[in-house]
Amino acid sequence: MKSSGRRLVVLLLIAVSLVVLGAAPALADPATPTNYRSEVVGVESPGVDHVEIVGGDAFVRLSAIAGMTLVVLGYEGEDYIRFLPNGQVSVNQRSPATYLNDDRYANVELPGAADARAEPRWETVSVDGTYSWHDHRTHWMSPALPAAVLESGVDATVPIFDWVLPLKVDGEPGSIVGTLTWIPSGGGVQWFAVAVFTLLTVAVIAFRARPRSQAGVLLALGTLAFFAGLAAIASQPPEGRTYGIELVGPPVVVGLAVFAAIQVRTSPRAAERLVFIGSVALSAWGILRAEVLTRPILPTVLPYAADRAITALVLGGAMGLAAGVAAAITWRNRVNRVRNDAHPAT
Repeated sequence: MKSSGRRLVVLLLIAVSLVVLGAAPALADPATPTNYRSEVVGVESPGVDHVEIVGGDAFVRLSAIAGMTLVVLGYEGEDYIRFLPNGQVSVNQRSPATYLNDDRYANVELPGAADARAEPRWETVSVDGTYSWHDHRTHWMSPALPAAVLESGVDATVPIFDWVLPLKVDGEPGSIVGTLTWIPSGGGVQWFAVAVFTLLTVAVIAFRARPRSQAGVLLALGTLAFFAGLAAIASQPPEGRTYGIELVGPPVVVGLAVFAAIQVRTSPRAAERLVFIGSVALSAWGILRAEVLTRPILPTVLPYAADRAITALVLGGAMGLAAGVAAAITWRNRVNRVRNDAHPAT
């Protein structure tokens, strides 16, 4: 392998490593782009001020009315979450639901302390009368598609099941009822077209641009990605908020862009390589986020069209920047070799 090729491979490995480090597993399952919409249909008891499903089907978020004691029951009818009259919210550390709800598909090993028949051991988790949690009664419990969806050909809206969350309010039984629905994905053709057009345009610009301008393009793309990550994080309830690649990756890329702009003064070639590293890392960010372009329900506070547009622009722009910079480096090295061959040292 020629020296220029080896250098590009090393730079690619560095960029991929940045993304892998940024994508370390989070402590909780955040909401992600999805085809499932879980909705509250009604509340059949007093005591509930507001309840909603956040992130399509990811979290139940409940606010209790002050002055009443509301208890959400677990999967075996045990006391699971308690909302006291003064706004204090506690979770029963002996409820199996406490541990099963740590994972979307309940792929956890229950500790010995988990016993639905044991006296509750309460741990305070909130003091404002509001709390969010995963609840397996409100979402589909498998990565495999439901039979009803497969039978429909995955291109139709399909009801999956109705669900019930049992409650006790001041000792009296109650419930929250809802329904889960599958919504088909869109083709995302227009957004992939935006990504391809941006890729080609930026690739041509990057091939002809100076390193300072290349760094400016990377800075703009990284800033857009960071904005999209902030919008995704802001859409998550506090109990499900995580800070993985959505928020960690883009600031690293922005930092590389700024460093590259500074490095231009002393070593334009080093700056160009920094831009290449950042653009490959940002391309990986876009690829990992590609579901945003097709899934009907997105975790973001932005309008869905804005989130899709940003993702398409960043994905296409980053890939185009990487291709343009790589082509520029390769072309320059080839020209230099030709010149050296034509004018060998004497």
